[in-house]
Amino acid sequence: MLAEKDIRERAEYCFLVCLQLNWLDGNYDARPTQYLDYLKKSSLGLADDEYIRTSIEEGLMSGKEDAGINEIILVYESLVMAFCEVLEISQEKLKEGIPLARLKTLAAEMGITL
Repeated sequence: MLAEKDIRERAEYCFLVCLQLNWLDGNYDARPTQYLDYLKKSSLGLADDEYIRTSIEEGLMSGKEDAGINEIILVYESLVMAFCEVLEISQEKLKEGIPLARLKTLAAEMGITL
């Protein structure tokens, strides 16, 4: 079994992945064909994540309007919910533990200003 600290780190990472992918999806200047280029700017290393990269590539090839990004978001949201349940905290409580400067940086990497 993982230590609580390790579970919290995973929860925060998944939460930040969700946020960053949502910001990318909400960036009206970013077309789905540009998503992988935007993700190369991610300090979370999302462009190097095989699952994320492959899912977007497959989404583009299959002609999905959003390149499959919303399906990826759902997966990570599910992980966040599961981790939060194990930690017995709300997602809001999890977010409160993340410095605003970190959130602003992640948003800026996706072309969004907080």
